[in-house]
Amino acid sequence: MLKKPFFVTIPARILQFPGYRPCLSPLALNLLVAGFIMAAHNATFWSLGYRVFDGMLLKQAVFGVAAFALTLLLVAGLGFRWLQRPALAFLLLLSAVTSYYMDTLGVVIDRDMIQNAATTTVTEAKHLVTPNFVLHVAGFGIVPALMVFWVRLSRGGLWRDIGATMLTVGLSAALFLGALMTDLRTYAAVLRKNRELTAAVQPAAPLNGAIQYAAMMLRTRNIEVLPLGRDAQKGANLSAVDKPVLAVIVAGETARAQNFGLNGYARDTTPELAARGVINFADVSSCGTATATSLPCMFSKFGRREFSYSKGIGNENLLDVLTHAGFDVEWWENNTGDKAIADRVTVRRMTDLTTPEHCARGECIDSVFLDFLRDKAAAVTRDTVIVIHQIGSHGPAYYLRYPPGFARFKPDCQTPELKECSVDEIVNAYDNTISFTDHFLGEVIDLLDSSDAVLPAMIYASDHGESLGENGLYLHGAPYFMAPQEQTKVPMVMWVPDRFAAAMSLNADCLRARGAQAASHDNLFHTALGLMDVETEVRQAALDLTVECRHDKLSKVLK
Repeated sequence: MLKKPFFVTIPARILQFPGYRPCLSPLALNLLVAGFIMAAHNATFWSLGYRVFDGMLLKQAVFGVAAFALTLLLVAGLGFRWLQRPALAFLLLLSAVTSYYMDTLGVVIDRDMIQNAATTTVTEAKHLVTPNFVLHVAGFGIVPALMVFWVRLSRGGLWRDIGATMLTVGLSAALFLGALMTDLRTYAAVLRKNRELTAAVQPAAPLNGAIQYAAMMLRTRNIEVLPLGRDAQKGANLSAVDKPVLAVIVAGETARAQNFGLNGYARDTTPELAARGVINFADVSSCGTATATSLPCMFSKFGRREFSYSKGIGNENLLDVLTHAGFDVEWWENNTGDKAIADRVTVRRMTDLTTPEHCARGECIDSVFLDFLRDKAAAVTRDTVIVIHQIGSHGPAYYLRYPPGFARFKPDCQTPELKECSVDEIVNAYDNTISFTDHFLGEVIDLLDSSDAVLPAMIYASDHGESLGENGLYLHGAPYFMAPQEQTKVPMVMWVPDRFAAAMSLNADCLRARGAQAASHDNLFHTALGLMDVETEVRQAALDLTVECRHDKLSKVLK
């Protein structure tokens, strides 16, 4: 006779305390767990369904039956004999975790969100493990999982269990399809127009995302990096300058365009950038809604519609093309990593520093870059590009992104538990992060401008935006098809001092006029190459925001 695996016997022995222990059939336990998951872990699914079906309660109820049948199919399919209890416990714990973030923050746990989780750091993740999260998982995940091990099960023989499992799976599938077939046209239209509804089903949606993520990683585990822009060379303007270029590309974090003072926000959150006469691009769309997707897309030659994870890691990027053109390129990190963008250049990490002035609260604010940049500017002898990856406005612990004495807007939320703060307190804390980014960028500009030994320029663009409670959504990472503009509209500015513009034959007034037109992350790759006068076949003139603003181009137009 086969022994039960340890993951079944140990929990069962621990829970064998004196008293009555109910005896259930495997089917009854599956039904109870599936019912509990639908009732306790799918609040967002039910509320979205109520809105989508617009009072057609019978239609919503039948759709709910289909979702229950899908959950039961999942429960029965994963949990056969000795696997049943561990599988049910896992599904309960998974549903408790994912439902908390969906129900409280509106976060969808899809493939991209799982990729974000897989590439995050302990520092970032700890702000999401709050006391309320722990209580929720304990009450709705751990306790029910222990109950699964506590009850007794009345089993039959092996073939009887196989038959019962197959019958349960078959009937669940039939119930799922049958419920949808009662009005297939209506349900098909609902699913086509409201994909957020299926994305809210726990635990089916996150499991599907996990499978997609695992498949994506398997497909790309041995991928070879294709060369890009090996023909890159310095153009006539760049070749003629008598000083090394020092260009800084600041990859912002979680800054949304709506709260940027330069874009007309009611609060003046960007006074320092305004005072320095930067060129503002007021209508910029991001490539994604989360760093794991948007950041590598920003530096790739592929636009949002073409970009994929495999293309991102399977092709060289902007940093490589600049290297081929003869630039020294470095990536400076104060966030969750470079997402493989900087695999072939020098990387300097600030996240491990403990400088009291900048890292007093266990995490470094972005001012940590300034001393290093000052030293670098004094030592540059070759054309150089430095990419600064900010911590910026990363939530939910917004209050850690600026010095305590830099809270211009009060009262500001002082906890990562956003539900404990009012909307005004959250917005105040977030606006303080934008204001500090404005101050940081102003310091970068002043530092570059003060050096007579280099020809300086700066580009800033945030990777994605942020929801601050609008329509019940917080943070970021919503699937692009359903993401609000708060997550997809980002600030972007360019600082081009007169001496740089003159050397590169650029017309700053023309660039300012271009800033009033729509742009996107698709432009960044080509614009950076154009700004620094790098000639290569991979640079597309149609996507280069500087191409129409060169004096030689303007003179041809005037003629």
